[in-house]
Amino acid sequence: NGFNIFRSLLARIRTRRELSFLFDGIVRLLKTSYEGKKSGVLGGGSSKYLQCHQEVLILLWKLLEENPLFLQHILTQMDVNELVVPMCFMMFVHRRDPARIGLVHICTFILLKLSGERSFGVNVNKPCLVKLPCELPLFTGSHADLIGIVLHKLIVNGAFKLVPLYSCFITVIANMSPYWRSISLVASVKMVNLFELFSSPKFLFSSKLAYKNLSLLLEVFNNMIQYQYTGNQHLVYALIRRKDVFGRLASLNLSRAQGQCEKVYG
Repeated sequence: NGFNIFRSLLARIRTRRELSFLFDGIVRLLKTSYEGKKSGVLGGGSSKYLQCHQEVLILLWKLLEENPLFLQHILTQMDVNELVVPMCFMMFVHRRDPARIGLVHICTFILLKLSGERSFGVNVNKPCLVKLPCELPLFTGSHADLIGIVLHKLIVNGAFKLVPLYSCFITVIANMSPYWRSISLVASVKMVNLFELFSSPKFLFSSKLAYKNLSLLLEVFNNMIQYQYTGNQHLVYALIRRKDVFGRLASLNLSRAQGQCEKVYG
């Protein structure tokens, strides 16, 4: 009748020692996704590289789903950013790989699950000091900035099969936004770029629910200005510089949108 003894045993793990052991083991395995490449690039040495990251992520997902104590433990007793960094790295490097779309999906659902917790939004404000071996834009900021920059890249330069995940990407950002302090200049520009993209007639009229992404982005800006105005001067500056984008959206009507679409599609 659908009973799974493994899932049942996962849900029964209770002690702090066992929960920490699980977290440390998962982090150690996920870190090989970039540490192996990093050591090869920087030192020319060989490092073990696992091919089972997707399976490890599925185990992590099941732990989060089946064991509420594990979720609370990693958010309050451990450094959840140790999970964020390898997941962001894998999402970034596999964004256009059809064989790895499933991995990107799992990372997205884990981030969505974690971002629904206040402790996660607070923890990702810690400075991001890890230099990842990929073509990420250079930035000085927090793990929240890393998440925002990576999700922006997945939207503007990801595989077409990631389109159904756009709302999940924006929801993750929206969940973090009330706690996102001192957003970097790079991340601020990326967020405004996303707004310009989703407010264009091409996207806004692409489906009947496309407006929801735009609504979530407006919520992101409102939350950051309302709750974290002090320290987020980069975002305020980026919004003022691109005020014409908001003006075009305010004056948009159906006939004008159709005209713009005809210019794009001919």
